Amino acid sequence: MYNQIFSEKNVLIRRLTNGEILSVYTTHSIRHFPENERKPVSSIERMSAEGIYTGYGLFFREDPGKLLSYAFFTALPEEKNSLLDYFAVMEDYRSLGIGSLFLQHMKSFPAGYDGFLIESEDPDYAKDSQELSIRKKRISFYRKNGAFPTGLTAQVFGVPYRVLYFPLSSGQTPSTAALHLCFRNIYRRMVNPQNYETQVHIFPPQPSGSISG
Repeated sequence: MYNQIFSEKNVLIRRLTNGEILSVYTTHSIRHFPENERKPVSSIERMSAEGIYTGYGLFFREDPGKLLSYAFFTALPEEKNSLLDYFAVMEDYRSLGIGSLFLQHMKSFPAGYDGFLIESEDPDYAKDSQELSIRKKRISFYRKNGAFPTGLTAQVFGVPYRVLYFPLSSGQTPSTAALHLCFRNIYRRMVNPQNYETQVHIFPPQPSGSISG
């Protein structure tokens, strides 16, 4: 159950402008994500200008300037699925069900794609028990809200991830091979060719096949 203060009736989700994306990224993301997971501001500006970077914010319906949570996605026009790049709940509203509300609102918002890929830090590479617990809880959170593992793994700029998929539509579930290709195509647009070859490593599951919920 969500906290009594928050429900689908008193919050709304809205697509952010490019200026709002940049403002949130430079103001809030520096607190919410470690330095090794943050892109240069120039990359956010470039992808926004190219029309392949989108952002959504969750706000109070009665106070549409009050940001509760935000998420940024890389979405190629030729792809049916996108990649969740950053997702955070503002500090004052954590542990109140806001993250779950955001994801459920995304299912009814006309985002223009069938679902999105999620990179979640791999628990197998946690440096201590505290980090292990955090990483397991993060994966559990996504799974509780409807995401499921693809079997894909990745190492991006030295950070190891497990890859999940969050469906936004009730259509046919994409195959692992299709999501693998989508994931690669997105990263080819996100980073320059040299970094793609040296810093982005995406691994298919063994054995490969279709993903299941």
